[in-house]
Amino acid sequence: MRMLFDADLSVERLIPALSIESGTRITPEDTLVIFDEVQEVPRAMTSLKMFNEAAPEYDVLAAGSALGIAMHPGFSFPVGKVSRLKLYPMSFVEFLYACKQYALAEMLESKDSPLINVMHDRGMTWLRYFMYTGGMPEIVEAFASTLPNPDFTAVRKLQNSLVSDYRDDFSKHVDMRDSPAVTTLRLNQVWDSIPSQLAKENKKFVCGVV
Repeated sequence: MRMLFDADLSVERLIPALSIESGTRITPEDTLVIFDEVQEVPRAMTSLKMFNEAAPEYDVLAAGSALGIAMHPGFSFPVGKVSRLKLYPMSFVEFLYACKQYALAEMLESKDSPLINVMHDRGMTWLRYFMYTGGMPEIVEAFASTLPNPDFTAVRKLQNSLVSDYRDDFSKHVDMRDSPAVTTLRLNQVWDSIPSQLAKENKKFVCGVV
């Protein structure tokens, strides 16, 4: 797909090619086009300007690393043509809904303090589940799929895999003109320092502590 964006970025050319590649007929106001990992093909991000100006009837979504997008000098960003949405991990209430604890989630949303106090122990049990699991969708899905007998081993395995993926991704953001091995090591040291620094009473991140 990278080669597709190396040439003309006209919508008239891109839409048929994307239809062939995806095996799906792309029709205006009916099909959502998603460019995933868009930082890997910077000109795909540039093409959003063409969609906005020449073919606003097409719904296009680009997903990817904000850092990866920012570190591609020489490529034009479609300023004023893109609406940004920052995604966060699930909140505790969203976690409860994902685990089908609807009544408990609705109780918290109602802010009914007397009822919440009565259900304190039940709420704390699920809060511990949330603190162990975190809010990453794939991990929450894996946790919810094992209920009512949660598989914490499977959850930890996925979490460790995610941490490893982040470490492997560090090297992509290293300037190869510098010392890549040293820079990657330093990035890992910063990463490893985050938990202990967040555990301090003063949450300010101190580079000298790394």
